[in-house]
Amino acid sequence: MSESFALKQEEKKPEAQKKKFLYLLDEDQVEVKRLTRDDLDECVKVMQKCAFDVTPAEVGGIIDYKTSFGCCVNRMLIGVGLSWPAVYDPERRTVRGGEETNAIYLEDPAVLLSFEGRDIRRILLRQREEDARSMGKSYAVAYLYEDLPSGSIVDSIKGAGSQLGKLYLAEEYEFFKTDKGILTVKRL
Repeated sequence: MSESFALKQEEKKPEAQKKKFLYLLDEDQVEVKRLTRDDLDECVKVMQKCAFDVTPAEVGGIIDYKTSFGCCVNRMLIGVGLSWPAVYDPERRTVRGGEETNAIYLEDPAVLLSFEGRDIRRILLRQREEDARSMGKSYAVAYLYEDLPSGSIVDSIKGAGSQLGKLYLAEEYEFFKTDKGILTVKRL
């Protein structure tokens, strides 16, 4: 008898309530914004909740480059994509700092667990790429892993790679084995 009552109550739930929740996380409802020092405390909190070992000084120094973005839902910061100008040497496949930068270095995005699987990483990646293009940068670069797979990098990512590795693969990044780990590069 209580099972029947529970089923009837479930049937009575208005469809509008379900849709309202689904629309909440549509890409149109996600606000993307350039991060500033005003966002520092929230950025650090999001990153620390995502197991990043960061300090306000480190994050603030990166935000000062004005190349980092965040995603908000209902004005709450849910994802952080830090990045900074870099020099990429395509012949040597090296990344370094310097004054005449030609690339943007992409830090792994931090996305709150309750918003995983909602394409927040992709939104942050594309926004940082678009921003780098508008600044005249030629490359987007990042290091994925320090451990090098024994076989093909692409096969390794397809088989047991991280979500981020699979995102870079889907976004047509190239992968290279280097002495610092797997470097991923996209010509902008």
